[in-house]
Amino acid sequence: MIRARFLIREINGSRLPSKVQYRAKSVVAYPIEYNETKVDEMQYARPTKDIPGPKALPLLGNWFRFLPYIGEYGGADTFTQMRMLHDHYGDIVKVDQLGARRATVFLFSPELCEKMYRVEGVWPVRMAMETLHHYRKSREHIYNGQYGLATSQGKLWHDFRSKVNPHMMQPRTIKAHVVQISEVTSEFVDKMRALRDPETLEMPGDFKNELQKWALESICAIALDCRLGCLKPNLAADSEPQIMINCVHDMFDLMYRMEIQISLWKIYNTRNLKKFFRVLDTLNGISSKHIEQAKAKYDAMGSSNLHDRSILEKLLRIDKQTAQVMALDMMTAGVDTTGNVSASLLYLIANNPEKQEKLREEVMSLLPDKTSPVTPDILNQTRYAKACIKESLRLYPIAIGNLRTMQKDVCIGGYKIPAGFDVIACHSVIAKKPTQFSQTEEYIPERWLRGNTEFPSAKENAHPFAYMPFGFGARTCIGRRFAEMELETLLLTVIRNFRIEWHHGPLEYESRFINTVVTPMRLKLIDL
Repeated sequence: MIRARFLIREINGSRLPSKVQYRAKSVVAYPIEYNETKVDEMQYARPTKDIPGPKALPLLGNWFRFLPYIGEYGGADTFTQMRMLHDHYGDIVKVDQLGARRATVFLFSPELCEKMYRVEGVWPVRMAMETLHHYRKSREHIYNGQYGLATSQGKLWHDFRSKVNPHMMQPRTIKAHVVQISEVTSEFVDKMRALRDPETLEMPGDFKNELQKWALESICAIALDCRLGCLKPNLAADSEPQIMINCVHDMFDLMYRMEIQISLWKIYNTRNLKKFFRVLDTLNGISSKHIEQAKAKYDAMGSSNLHDRSILEKLLRIDKQTAQVMALDMMTAGVDTTGNVSASLLYLIANNPEKQEKLREEVMSLLPDKTSPVTPDILNQTRYAKACIKESLRLYPIAIGNLRTMQKDVCIGGYKIPAGFDVIACHSVIAKKPTQFSQTEEYIPERWLRGNTEFPSAKENAHPFAYMPFGFGARTCIGRRFAEMELETLLLTVIRNFRIEWHHGPLEYESRFINTVVTPMRLKLIDL
């Protein structure tokens, strides 16, 4: 157990020393332990109205501050808005009366984030993706009361998570799919050669869409043990794989428009909500067809060799409805996310040639030939590749942070936060604070290597709750191990085959519902 430094908290003018205990990787919540007699924090907490933040005006509220071209935060993306709020108001900020949205508290220090996780309860509540939950409740013929991990709450969420956890989080489950992902990635590298310009050796501007095809092909191999054909040459714009990719992109875009921006979808059936339903109906229709085909194949095979089967087949032995919903979740959540992370990862490797050469030394020692497959044993031996991915997620996380909806009145940062408030741990901002990471804007994978002599270790200097790209606790990302395996396999295979270069401006991305790369990915690939 790691013991944190003493924290000095100022409560109503008095200073109370406290000691925090935590396990950095544990999902068990530990209470704050005071050196002196335990104090009822709520008794001394300052009122909610005292939390710093933009003050809502009568009738107008705060919504006008976020209007494009008019409001002080309106012209910025979500990440920039968060950084502006932090700069203006400090480590804890409250924004209320923002359209139909609940009051929200933003946390910008790792100590406050840790406290949020410690008071989240046994069954953490995250009242996000409400549009998705609205859709799923309206499609009972598909979901039948089980709405998946993203939108379920309470016991319903806990029961679902308990069923799928053993098949999604255990290392041995991931090992069974490494060979599949290696085959998909080798095929993708061949396609990269075919796509690059024969004169400039650069990839086309829409290469990110190709990365999303790779991500979709990979997640379907894992979830359904089938190949969709995403990597076929000259894939038509109206092909099922491309339609699925477009639908996932539209899904996140519409969720941003309805849940982050000002929207009246809760009041009436808006145009965006209608489009959202059409998009998800299309996506679920295609996905369900492949799920049914996988079910039929499973039934024909009988009950032998279960260890080597897909996630869907394993879950079908437990609960058919759970298997169906989990497969739909994987196919919708594993495309835009992994595609965008892989784009920023390759950009950073290309833009930092000295790091790339250091990575290549490790790769060459593990993959003697360009066609050498990635295996579980190889993934167990990589150190620098893992560090490269961690540092990429620090600089370009997939989301601004993690949200929890308070289930009871709590005290965070010396302030009372009532039940029903949304609290967001803004790890994307914290991970770029110089108080946590030196040379914070630089790509330095070495900071994640224990015992390195080149750079101070992040594990020794940064607070354990400063960097949380996959969340924490019971609601940590259930696809984390698969995503890391896919990214590492892609990185190893690409670096073994190419020297990659970048000859354009800085990478640009939009921080919306998820962080999305918008720069054309014109990577230059030089054969080794």
